[in-house]
Amino acid sequence: MYRIPSTLAGDISYTEELIQKFKAGEITAGQLKSNRVPMGIYEQRKNQHHMLRIRCTGGIITPAQLAIVAQVGKQVSTSHLHITTRQEIQIHNVDILDAIPALRKLEKAGLATQGGGGNTVRNITTNDLSGLTSDEAFDVYPYVVELTSRLIAEKDSFSMPRKYKIAVDHNVKDASSSYVADLGLQARVVDGKRGFRVLVAGSTATNPHVGWEVFDFLPEVDLLRAAKALKNWFNAYGNRRNRHKARMRYVFYKYGEEEAKRLYFEEFDKLKKDGSLDFYAPALPVEHLTPDFAPAEGIAKHESFKIWKKRYAHQQTNEEGKKKNFWYAYLPVSHGNNRPEFFAEVAEYLQAFGNDVIRFTKREQIQVRNIPEAYLPNIYQLFKKLGAYQVDYPVFINALTSCTGADTCRLGICLPKGAIDAITKRLLASDLNFDALPDLQLSMTGCTNICANATWADLGFSGRVGRTGDDPYPAYTVWLPAAGKNEIDLQQGFIAAKYIPEFVEDYVRDILNHLAEYADYYDYVANRGKNVVKELLVKYKEVPPYSEEPDTYFDFDDDEKFSLIKYGQAECSAGLFDIIDIDQDTIAQKRKQLDEATSISVDETEKILHDIVFSENRMLLVTRGLDPRTDDDVYHGFVNEFINTGIVPAKYQILTDKARNNQPLLSEKVLIYELADLLSDLYKNMDDSLQFKTTTSAPVEVAPAEEKKTVSASVADDKKASAIQPDVKKDFRGVACPMNFVKTKIALAPMQSGQILEILLDDGQPIANVPGSVKNEGHEVIATEKVDNYWKVSIKKK
Repeated sequence: MYRIPSTLAGDISYTEELIQKFKAGEITAGQLKSNRVPMGIYEQRKNQHHMLRIRCTGGIITPAQLAIVAQVGKQVSTSHLHITTRQEIQIHNVDILDAIPALRKLEKAGLATQGGGGNTVRNITTNDLSGLTSDEAFDVYPYVVELTSRLIAEKDSFSMPRKYKIAVDHNVKDASSSYVADLGLQARVVDGKRGFRVLVAGSTATNPHVGWEVFDFLPEVDLLRAAKALKNWFNAYGNRRNRHKARMRYVFYKYGEEEAKRLYFEEFDKLKKDGSLDFYAPALPVEHLTPDFAPAEGIAKHESFKIWKKRYAHQQTNEEGKKKNFWYAYLPVSHGNNRPEFFAEVAEYLQAFGNDVIRFTKREQIQVRNIPEAYLPNIYQLFKKLGAYQVDYPVFINALTSCTGADTCRLGICLPKGAIDAITKRLLASDLNFDALPDLQLSMTGCTNICANATWADLGFSGRVGRTGDDPYPAYTVWLPAAGKNEIDLQQGFIAAKYIPEFVEDYVRDILNHLAEYADYYDYVANRGKNVVKELLVKYKEVPPYSEEPDTYFDFDDDEKFSLIKYGQAECSAGLFDIIDIDQDTIAQKRKQLDEATSISVDETEKILHDIVFSENRMLLVTRGLDPRTDDDVYHGFVNEFINTGIVPAKYQILTDKARNNQPLLSEKVLIYELADLLSDLYKNMDDSLQFKTTTSAPVEVAPAEEKKTVSASVADDKKASAIQPDVKKDFRGVACPMNFVKTKIALAPMQSGQILEILLDDGQPIANVPGSVKNEGHEVIATEKVDNYWKVSIKKK
């Protein structure tokens, strides 16, 4: 229902030209990617397979439009369509040559993929209850559609420093997603006038933060002005050099709340006099119809229908809903995926009820709305006919949500869909009464990118790498809303993927047994649940070696041993940051333990402070290529690599000296906390070559820790190797992952662009992972060659 920009046809034609040039070898894949991603054409995990992400503002799509999407899916021979956690729909496994005809057909139906990816204004999400309940301030859908239409008509909406995500909630009381969006809008009515509470720069991803309030009440006429001001502010102050720090929250982190807000209001004030930016939301062109066929008879008496109606169907309590006895209901779609024929049948049947009957939800389901109660048996009958067996599952089971993970996403580490299936199987086989659970949300994401909002869930899991010895295994960080409702979840620890189904069953059983003792779930988490989770993480902590329990080293539904190299994101870089994160998490947990303690002995306090200082000293040693094996190695390495080089001020050496000699630290508590904050800032501002910026100097380059040995030129004995003349040679045989990768990064740091580094690696994990990690850093691996029982790798610096 949004308006297609007048420029879209030309943009599609330009993309077509680029695809033709790419196929002719006239431009590189990277040059094509810079255009196709903002156009909503993503490359999937499997090379040459693409996905088209279609903008569906707030999840709105008409039956006629859905029918076209299904038809396009059939024409490009897609395996499936996918409903996303951002209320869009995707066509998967599309050949790049089929993309342009598909985009043109979608355009004629009033649908666009532009802005589906890249550094653009993304699909605006909405609470799917808007327009249905008496609890809302007002129906926000007209505002969402008009704001979309205005923003996507502006060319700079598709060339942002990073993605620009907007979320709209229908009131303040029940607001959720708006707290963690780049622009969060919460509908309000003040003195009879409509408007919004406005939050900016929220996010659930790395270094998450809830949005900062910039308007307690913004009149609706200024809505576009506020959105455009934020876009201009982001363009002016966003970080375009480092994509990992290019989200809006980093502007607040850089400038501080007061200055970041001042700069935003400066942009807002510039737009006040421009009357063309005044915003009004026209009514949507909706129609609600009564079908020309009769309500189904007899089904309403069936027990299965009664259970379904109680679980999934709800009366609409807004004025029109009560007047016409309209209801809404949910159709579960497993992982949001199904074949085009499924969606075609849904579209064909529902068009009898009008054009305002479908919403895609953040739980990857289909909401049907504006259905007369008498026709609910027909809807249930349709769902059963479609083969959606999940319609008879309890709500909690169908609320288990995940991103696509490493199945198709190039950023994925783990396979969360398989984990969700395993959890479902385990829970359905249990004796738990899921209908007694409140509306809890369990979310899983396959990496730290948090597409499924794992850090904003009632129970969240985000993919990571675990390791026993040299063997990696799929694992997940566990998140809980321990800070309360509408606050970012807190990390509780991590668990091997294979143990998660049992973990979830244990936790849900405790919720059912004890929730009634607390005011709500958040009260339960704060006073009991977080302790239960910590006990369970201890219970499932130990992961036996691969030789004793090989299954744990395979991800769900995967017949290959877990390794990030096959997914394109080699595990060395992930392992590096896992090592740092372990110490950073320990420091945070120990500080919290001290700060929250009401009664603690001096001896216990000293033990905790010594643990903190030890973790502080060890935390960043991996970035210097050090792999300390003893406590003295840790303290010695920290002094040599950080104190003596000036990265860390000399005043902190007293902490290392006292810890090394087991002397009391209680009097140094303030200094210990200062060092923790300093190290956290160093890590946060570390560049891609593992160099640190200090407040008093330029980036500090540190010579790598001493290597095992220098390689003699005589090692290279075949024609290919001799043809490559390396500028630097390093021997990393005998160095385990991820330290061999760290040493490679350090060796590359002082080299000039275009110079060649030659490294020697052991067979096995090193050769399987280091070259992939190096490629992910943007360098070129120009040769890999087996020499006896080791490998020679030649790397050209980017």
